[in-house]
Amino acid sequence: MDKYYSPSGKFDPKAILYFILISVIAMPLLGLAYSYAIWYIPIIYLNFLIAGAVGFAIAWLISKFVIKLGKVRNKALAVIFALLASIIALYSSWVVWADLVINMGESYGTSRIGITASNVDVNQLYILATNPATLFELIANINEYGTWGIKSTTVSGTILTIIWIIEALLIIGVTLLLTNGSRVPFCELSNKWFESKNLPPFNVVENRGELIKAIESGDPTAFDTLALVTKADQDHSVFTLFSSSNNENYLTVNNMKGKFNKDGELEFDDTLLVENIYINNELKNKLVNVKDIITPTLDSEETIIEDKIITE
Repeated sequence: MDKYYSPSGKFDPKAILYFILISVIAMPLLGLAYSYAIWYIPIIYLNFLIAGAVGFAIAWLISKFVIKLGKVRNKALAVIFALLASIIALYSSWVVWADLVINMGESYGTSRIGITASNVDVNQLYILATNPATLFELIANINEYGTWGIKSTTVSGTILTIIWIIEALLIIGVTLLLTNGSRVPFCELSNKWFESKNLPPFNVVENRGELIKAIESGDPTAFDTLALVTKADQDHSVFTLFSSSNNENYLTVNNMKGKFNKDGELEFDDTLLVENIYINNELKNKLVNVKDIITPTLDSEETIIEDKIITE
């Protein structure tokens, strides 16, 4: 048995069908929503946040409906799907945005901030979408003159190009970063993803090397130092157990160390200690029974934190 899970590189051919459906239905709709949002929200900083949200949405759709349903265990293919989906969404947004420019109406607001009414024309959308040369020529012309400004100064040329590049990189980057590419183990015998379970939070793992060495060797004392945490602001570790119907198990461990941000709110820095390491049944049973062996006294005003690691 390998000490760490390694994706087989296989995938269900239906993944390609799922990707096509997502690409022709969901991605154009995301592009439409994104273009309307940045058109009617005249605050450039919020536009960057919207771009990141679009990347998150693309990553979720690809992870949920292409990688998971299509049983994609190929990291390179997962990246290709994510990259292509983000490009399709971006292209769709350019089509919609360019058409909004064509159909610009009256402007409302002040010299410092305002919006221009507009709406798309379906026939124009089709022409722009099916004629990339025409679309990019129009975009180049728009770039030369600009359509909006900051403090009465119209943004165009190089500055506008840089802003467009940043927004595109945000969408593509967030998509690639968050797309779940075979990070969840897959059982080839049962042809199913492993079931994942977040165990109750334990104390922080102080010695990463010792923990990994003990798990790799099947040392029955590997988890002897674990205890359940009792306070919401306490540093802790998150153990995510992956189990298959064929009695195989893998473990991912993260340390979560708390700190207060500038607003005085508690946040946790997430540090990955080990990902998808094989764990034998003896260690698995001992780990899941730690909560039965050690029963802490809980503060009535605080609850044990339940941190969730995104797994699909």
